[in-house]
Formats: sequence, structure tokens, C-alpha cells
Amino acid sequence: MENSGDGKVHMLVCLDALSPYSFFGLSVLLRYQEKWNLHLKFLPVLLGAVQKATGNKPPGALPARAKWLAEDTERNARFMGVPFRGVPKGFGISLDSMRCQRVLTAIAESKGYDSKELAGAFMAFFRALFSVGLNHEVAINDPSFLVKCCVSAGFTEAEAEQYVRASDDAATKQRLKENTELAVTKGMFGAPTIYVSPVDKSKKGAREMMFFGSDRFEQMAWAIGKPWEGPNPPRSKL
Repeated sequence: MENSGDGKVHMLVCLDALSPYSFFGLSVLLRYQEKWNLHLKFLPVLLGAVQKATGNKPPGALPARAKWLAEDTERNARFMGVPFRGVPKGFGISLDSMRCQRVLTAIAESKGYDSKELAGAFMAFFRALFSVGLNHEVAINDPSFLVKCCVSAGFTEAEAEQYVRASDDAATKQRLKENTELAVTKGMFGAPTIYVSPVDKSKKGAREMMFFGSDRFEQMAWAIGKPWEGPNPPRSKL
């Protein structure tokens, strides 16, 4: 990914719908999209496959970290102003994001990886999974759940059903696999991972920068020469 000389800061944002930290990270990043003049591309990936390929483990797989996660996610939600109410039942155990990620990939292939529709769809899935309540039941692979998420993102029911059907297509499955492999090749090991193209390629040592997690925005702002105004910056006055 390279900056195209349009004056924008180009970022590739690798996300999984079943990652609460992806919810935090995308929420903050979208608030800065205009302020920082960002061109964002959103890449649906399978976090489980990324972790398997890199030897990484889910945060909840370590007992000491699992005990801390509830406190950390609740604190992040309040600090960042994100409507996080807790993880669904089966999180980190039986829930699998594959079907969600395939639907999001189908949307990306239709609307574009840099589209506001894809960003909105990610946020709709995040809200359905994390803004309901702790240990709530969620039929994550049920077509009706997937359709409901798409409709809440602004798609018509017909469009939503089309994307859910497309999630079963071989081409969609292959594209998600390729996107995940690309992310691993670039160095991804967890979500969210954000790749930032060099703002000025003519500078000595200019290279793509990788940021992991939802708590690196202050460093990111420094790196791209933009002001950091906290996770919930004031809106521009028109």
C-alpha cells in the first residue's frame, strides 16, 4: 500500500468482528478520518487463522490475562466513549467469526474496501456483538442474525440477504483466505492491526509503519505529524 500523492494519509486497517479491541480502535479511527485527512481501507481477516499462523494465542487463553480482560475492556470503553457492554456468551470458547467475516468480505468486494458502507457494516457487527450485555446469547452463524446486522448498517433487507448468500460463495471464501494470508505476510499477529503508508516517500528511511492494538493513536499522530486530541476529539465547527 502506497500513498498516491493526493495529500491523504493512507491506512490499511485489519479487523475481526469478534475482536473488542477492533471495536475500540475503529471507533476512534473513524473520528479522526476527516481531522487527519485519512484514506482508510478496511480488511476483514480471520483472527483465529492469524493467531494459528503466527503462534499467537487469544488474550483469554492465559488465565491471568483473562481475569484482567473484563476490567481492561470496561475501562477502555469508558475512556474511548464506545458503547461496549461486555462480550457475548461463548466468547473465546465456542464463538467463531468466520461467517461474519465472510459477509463483511462480500460487502467489501461489492462496495469497496475503502467504502463507508464497509466501515458502517463493521460497526454494526461490533454493536450487535458487544453493545448488548455481558454473556448475552448470540446466534453468530444464523443467517437472520447476519441479515439483521447488515440492515442495521443501512442496507435494505434484499441487499443484506444478498451479502449473506454471497458469504457461502467459493469466491468470497477464497478472498477472505487471501486477505488473511496477506495480513500475516505483512506481519499481523493480532487485531486490530493498522498499516500506515509513509506520508513523504522521498524522506530517507521512509517506510510503511505497523501499529497493533487500540492504544497507539498518540504515537500514530506523532508519526504522521497530526494533532492528537484524545480518543473522542471535539467535532469540527462548521
